[in-house]
Amino acid sequence: MEFVALIVKSAFRNRLRALLTAVGVAIAIVSFLFLRTIVSAWNAGAENAAADRMVVRNRISIIFPLPLSYLDKVKRVPGVTDVSWANWFGGMYKDQRNFFAKFAVDAPTYLSIYPEMTLSPEEKQAWMGDRMGAVVGAKLAEKYGWKVGDQIAIAGDIYPGDWKFTVRGVYHSTSKAFDERTMYFHWKYLNETVTEGRKDQLGVLLIRIGPGVPSAQVASAIDKQFENSVAETRTETEKAFQMAFLSMVSAVLVAIQIVSIVVLFILVLILANTMAMATRERTTEYAVLRAIGFSPRHVVMMVVGEGLVIGALGAALGVALTPPLVEVVGRGLEASLGNFLDLQGLALGPVAAAVAVAIGGGMLASAVPAWRAGRLRLVDALRKVD
Repeated sequence: MEFVALIVKSAFRNRLRALLTAVGVAIAIVSFLFLRTIVSAWNAGAENAAADRMVVRNRISIIFPLPLSYLDKVKRVPGVTDVSWANWFGGMYKDQRNFFAKFAVDAPTYLSIYPEMTLSPEEKQAWMGDRMGAVVGAKLAEKYGWKVGDQIAIAGDIYPGDWKFTVRGVYHSTSKAFDERTMYFHWKYLNETVTEGRKDQLGVLLIRIGPGVPSAQVASAIDKQFENSVAETRTETEKAFQMAFLSMVSAVLVAIQIVSIVVLFILVLILANTMAMATRERTTEYAVLRAIGFSPRHVVMMVVGEGLVIGALGAALGVALTPPLVEVVGRGLEASLGNFLDLQGLALGPVAAAVAVAIGGGMLASAVPAWRAGRLRLVDALRKVD
């Protein structure tokens, strides 16, 4: 224990340099964890997607609709237990900065397909009974100060016109895969209001398959039905469908991951530079320790231990400072990017990796200076003049 106390005191002999090094390590840790949290947030929906849900869309692109007549044919496919549908609505609330997702859905079947979307019985009944009713996510309602009974005016773009909705419920989600920053309203209201040429069109079909039913088999059966039709289909799992959206920003996500790894490399360089300076300055001190009975092994352990102490201190500071940063900066990004970013806090894996690199990096960065200190010849070291 006395030797451990000596290592700690030795690490902070030059307090300013030790603290600045620890702060540098902490900044590197914070940067790494924040970047990894952003990547995890982008992938959260896909990683938590339900295995028994699938999406049927137009094979050309999701922006092309499917005929309503496809609904009954999909229902009859073996293995399909539930079917619903949804149309991306678009539109603008007040101004273009107020972006959030809006979907026209078949309310009864949609709630069946997505049981994680929870409403009180009163809210559910009110929504079902109001043709112009809508439900909004809890986070979306909090952002705009909406409550049940409020009216929302949307300026249509995909579906031109001035659309008005009444908030009939504020839903909560029991799953990370289902967002609380979305508005849903009745597809029938949309279908009754649009021009004749746009009636009876579906954006996507949402299906649930039975337990143990192979999703690939169901996808093949559905797509085969509509081969060589006016609107061929592409059926995929919910996870694959969400990953298709992520692929649009895949280059950005890869770049973020590369930068996060570079940050850890910089962390090791910071520690290596500090330990090299400290060891070089204390050559005479190590010689004195050898002269009073310390073995080369003790000197090596002392230098490596100093790197461990500084690395551990920096890691502790970094891990402590990251949650407030994610809360302040991350929530701002989350508010701006809406459904595409869902911050869920720090994951254990990146935290463990960052701490391991900080501590291991501190010891590794001390290895060469420690080896040199352990090989010092007493006569040469004692002759050194600072």
